[in-house]
Amino acid sequence: MRTFFSRMLSACLLALALHPSSVCLGAAAQDVAARCRTLTYSTNPNYPPYDWATGEDAFDGASIELLTMAAPPGVALRPIVLPWVRAQAQTKAGEIDLLVSLRITSERARYLVFTSHRAFPNPIVVFVRKDRVFPFQSLADLKDKRGGISSGDTFGGGFDEYWPRELNIEEAPDMENNFKKLDAGRIDYFVTSRYVGEAYAASHPSRHGIVSLSLPVSEQDIHFGFSRSSPCVGMVEEMGRRLKELDSKGIPEQLLRKHLRRIQEHAVMMPR
Repeated sequence: MRTFFSRMLSACLLALALHPSSVCLGAAAQDVAARCRTLTYSTNPNYPPYDWATGEDAFDGASIELLTMAAPPGVALRPIVLPWVRAQAQTKAGEIDLLVSLRITSERARYLVFTSHRAFPNPIVVFVRKDRVFPFQSLADLKDKRGGISSGDTFGGGFDEYWPRELNIEEAPDMENNFKKLDAGRIDYFVTSRYVGEAYAASHPSRHGIVSLSLPVSEQDIHFGFSRSSPCVGMVEEMGRRLKELDSKGIPEQLLRKHLRRIQEHAVMMPR
């Protein structure tokens, strides 16, 4: 038996020297797949067109479609629908294998291993009431305003460090609460993803109208992140390669536009 494994190891090392990305990496991926036949995942349950919950045990959206394309063949995907803050906590505890479509932060990197390639672009902007648009050339222009963000959201680009020190921002449980507060005049602006805000505005017409300001707060990408405690964490390299290949074909942005159109078309058909 020892001779057999020695021969296998020698053959693998020779193949790796001649073709670094083929035989041994394929064998490693197969080994991970064998140890992780079911991949549990979660995401923000209210973040269209990226992802949203459809009941108590399913998600829909661009992130979910991209995940099915990027996951290794033969691996079953099992969604876990939870509030976003709780989903992150359970992934940190190793109770969920994967979080899809979230921004890389130093705090999250302590318990997640992120894919080397992005899943999606995700420009972050400031949304305001149409009748209360204000000049916005820098973050300092927000200092005399009341702002809102959703619990558990991070934005990158230095904004996460800036707002607790310099801005008057309050957290609400989710995007719906924040947009309602914005429409009611209880806050002056709401910070969230451009695509997500457009999806919400299309499906939830407001009394005063909601628009975005042109200057992005952040333009950092979002990734998939595996729990460091998950037996599936070894999939991260293969999934990163798959995401890179899909991105080279423009698939992620195509999926975002596809699901945003779905939301807009559904909104048009809904009675007002």
